[in-house]
Amino acid sequence: MTLGEEMLWSVAANWPGGAVPKADEDVTIDNGMNMVFDLEGETPIYRLVRVNGQLTFKNDLKNTTFNAKHIFIRAGELHIGNKTHPFLGNCMIKLHGEKDAKHIVYDNAIEAGNKLIANLNVMRIYGKQRSHHFSRLHREAKKGDDIIHIQKGMDIVAGDRLALLPTSFDNMASDDVFVKSYDTLTGETHLMSKLDWYHWGALESRASEYNGADMRGEVLLLTRNIRIAGEDIESWGGQIVTSDTVEINSLGEMAVRSGSTVMENVEVYNCSQIDTQKAAIRWEGATQKYSEVTNCTFHNGYSWGVYIKSSTNILFRDNIVFNFRPVGINLSNTKNVTIDHNVIGHIQ
Repeated sequence: MTLGEEMLWSVAANWPGGAVPKADEDVTIDNGMNMVFDLEGETPIYRLVRVNGQLTFKNDLKNTTFNAKHIFIRAGELHIGNKTHPFLGNCMIKLHGEKDAKHIVYDNAIEAGNKLIANLNVMRIYGKQRSHHFSRLHREAKKGDDIIHIQKGMDIVAGDRLALLPTSFDNMASDDVFVKSYDTLTGETHLMSKLDWYHWGALESRASEYNGADMRGEVLLLTRNIRIAGEDIESWGGQIVTSDTVEINSLGEMAVRSGSTVMENVEVYNCSQIDTQKAAIRWEGATQKYSEVTNCTFHNGYSWGVYIKSSTNILFRDNIVFNFRPVGINLSNTKNVTIDHNVIGHIQ
């Protein structure tokens, strides 16, 4: 793809008609456009953002929320941060719409759906790395407690979201809490709400007593600085779908589109769509390119967590999948797919 000079989203002259996109408008990044999104704060809710050129989020943004009903990466590329220079500010991509909103269907009849990021080419999102994604409980935590003790020296801050996995025979005895304060010297963590369940912990592992298994409760850090979230309405969350497709234009010419998604240190929540197989993140018919998702969190969805169907060449490693129903991760008719070192919990 040949790109022109960088164009700032906020400059009216860079848009057809001489106006920055407004609420409920379709937005098109045309082929060859090199658009840099540079708006702080909340955008209006765009209807369909179609990416045929390149859309890059300015890397020094401090706090931005990009609102859309659909983001369709068709022949272009979406970039937020990169491997050597991850995005360090706070970024939210919020997907809007109700169950009956307009759907996207590819030409080869793969139903992408609605309220989604649909990727048929290139999406690269790199967030800030957290020092730790996981800790063991260092003391037992009782029902009704609002203080827990975890590993010291983590980069946890007020407002971070934690999941405490069960230590009892009840596999639904998880807690989902927000941090009020954290002492990096001691690991003492004050919570904004009280625990609903008991969780066992100890300062040192007693794995030698349990055939090598560390029985202390797991505490998962769910928060990342880049977030993709669905609007909370009708139990109908957002979704990310990567596919290949074939397009035929009016002249009968054929174009093959092949999706590749790379995400690192990204949080995805309020995603997946109830009573469907439209998972929070899904690959369907993606066979031509490589995808990689690492150190991400997927939590509090309404249906499946991860679905890889008729797809190849995917690495899914060091991620957290928490609180989905009734499936955490499902693979169907896949090849060269690696699922490694992930934590999956509270699958209802």
